[in-house]
Amino acid sequence: MIRMLNDRARLPTALRNISSARSWRPVDMVNWHRLVAPLRSLASQESAFTVHHVLYDMCTSFDILYQPIATPTRPHPRMPAPCERPRVALFVDAPDHTSGVATTLRQWHAAAEREQAGLCIHYCGFEDQFPGGVRFAPVGTVTLGAYAGLKLCMPQVQEVFRRFEQAPPHVVHLSTPGPMGLLGLAAARRHGIPVVGTFHTDFPSYAEHLSGDPQLGVATWRFMRWFYGQMERVAAPSSDIRNKLIHQGFSPSRVQIVGRGVRTDAFSPEHRDPALRAEWGPNIRHWLLYVGRISREKNLPCLVEAFRLLAARRPDVGLVVVGKGPYEAELREALAGLPVVFAGLRRGEDLARHYASADLFVFPSRTDTFGVVLLEAQASGLPVLVSNDGGPKDAMLPRRTGFIIEPMNPTLLARQAEAVLADEEARQFMGAEARRWAVRQTPEKSFQAFWNLHRSAVVPSTAAERMQEGVPT
Repeated sequence: MIRMLNDRARLPTALRNISSARSWRPVDMVNWHRLVAPLRSLASQESAFTVHHVLYDMCTSFDILYQPIATPTRPHPRMPAPCERPRVALFVDAPDHTSGVATTLRQWHAAAEREQAGLCIHYCGFEDQFPGGVRFAPVGTVTLGAYAGLKLCMPQVQEVFRRFEQAPPHVVHLSTPGPMGLLGLAAARRHGIPVVGTFHTDFPSYAEHLSGDPQLGVATWRFMRWFYGQMERVAAPSSDIRNKLIHQGFSPSRVQIVGRGVRTDAFSPEHRDPALRAEWGPNIRHWLLYVGRISREKNLPCLVEAFRLLAARRPDVGLVVVGKGPYEAELREALAGLPVVFAGLRRGEDLARHYASADLFVFPSRTDTFGVVLLEAQASGLPVLVSNDGGPKDAMLPRRTGFIIEPMNPTLLARQAEAVLADEEARQFMGAEARRWAVRQTPEKSFQAFWNLHRSAVVPSTAAERMQEGVPT
C-alpha cells in the first residue's frame, strides 16, 4: 500500500517529464539509448539498485528537461600525445559553471600541464575550457528543476566512445554524475579500465534543501550510491564528507580525503582597495563579505536574519554579497533598507580586490563539501565564520583563522561576527594567521593528493602492460 501511495505521488513529475520528451528527435532517443544500454549490467558495490531502478527513481522524483540543439560544426579536438607516465582521463560535466568545483579542476589541469602528468580532461560544452583536453559538441542540454542555473551538456555518445578508443587511458576519473560522468563510466567498463572519482558536490543535501522534500534527498542518495559505488576509490574533499559517505555504506578503505588549494599569488591582502571600500559606502567602518552562489542551499536566510540583528546593534557594519543565483531577488527584498552591496559576479583581480577590501568573511552554508571561497578569503587576510555542518570547517583552523558557529543560527552568527569586529587587534591577528595557513594550502599540494589517488590503480595496469610487452617492471 505504501509503495502504491508513493508511486501515485510521483505520477505528476513523471507525466511532466513524459510531456517534455515530445520535443525529442529520433536521433536523441537513439543517443540516450546508447548511453544507458552499456550501464544496464553494471552492479554497484554500495547499492542493490540497477540502472533501471535509478532511471525510474530520478525520472519520477525530479523535473528533468532535455532540450535538443543543432550540433555546431567545428574541427575535431586535438588528441593528447601519448605520454610515458600513466594517463588519467577525467570526465566532467558543466566545466563552465561558476563554482569551487570548476576552480579546482582548472587548478588540477594547470598543475598537470606543468608537471606533464598525463591528465586529459574530457568535457562537453560550447567553448574550450581546458587546452589540450577533449571537448565534445553538445547535441542537447539537460536542466534539473531542483537546481536552477545548472545546465548539463549532452554529447554524441558514439563520438565519445570513438575518441576514447583512440587514446584509452590507464585510469578513468569521474568528477561529476552527469552525462559525461556516465559516459566515462560506460567507456571504462567496456575496456576494463579502473575507475576512481571525486564526490565534489553534496547533491542529496542540495535536492532536499531546494525542494523542501526529504524524499528527494533520499532518491538522490540512491543514485549517488549507485554511481560512486561503481568506483575502486572515491575522493572526498573533507572529513565531514568522508564520514557521510561511510555512513551511506561506503567502505572506509575506499574513501580518501583529497583537499583543495588556493593561488595565494592571486588572492592576497595586497589587493585591499580603500577606493572600493569608499564606493561600497563612506559611513561604514567594517564590511562583512559573502562570496558564492546566491541560492537557498547556501543557508542564506540565516545570513539575512543574522545581519538584521547585527545591523540593529552596529549601524557601522555593512554586507557585500558577491555572486549570482535564483535567490537573489528574494535576498535583495529581505535586506532592503540595510547597508548591503550586491556586487554581482566577480572574477580575477576584481574578485581578489573584493575579498581583500572586506574585514570578515561569513559562510553560513551547511551543505558545502568544502568551500574553496574560504581558502580565497583567508589567503586575502580575512578571518572566516563557518557552520559546524558540512565540509567548510575543514577549510580553516578553529579559533586561529576563524570560528565555527555551533549550531549555525542567526543569533550565534550575529553574536560571533560582532565579537570579532569589536576586537580589532584580534581580528587583524586572525587575518594574518589565515593568510599564513592559506599559503600552505597550495594547488600543487592538492593536485599531488589527487594524483596519488590513482597510483594503486595505475601501477598494476602499467605493470601488466609492460609484462605483456616483455619489458621488466
